[in-house]
Amino acid sequence: MEVTLRVGERATVRLPGLGTVGYRWASDVSGDAVAVSVRPAPREEIDGRPPGASVDEIAVIEGRHPGRATVTLEQRRSWENRPQPQDQQVIEVIVT
Repeated sequence: MEVTLRVGERATVRLPGLGTVGYRWASDVSGDAVAVSVRPAPREEIDGRPPGASVDEIAVIEGRHPGRATVTLEQRRSWENRPQPQDQQVIEVIVT
């Protein structure tokens, strides 16, 4: 996936949740500095779901300065030492 942003602009990526079985999303940025934060889904998306349902996570990618970066998002269990993540998304980010 490729995303083009202006400086200060943000894009969100919905990541399928598996929190009820211990998986969380983590991010890594290579290339130019582009801020990335991963947070749980907004409260209004959780309301009305049955107890124990996994909730999607959202990655917020923000352009900080012109350049290119690669954002790697991986879904893993913190206690496992598996070489391959459960799920992975790689996003090429171009900031203009």
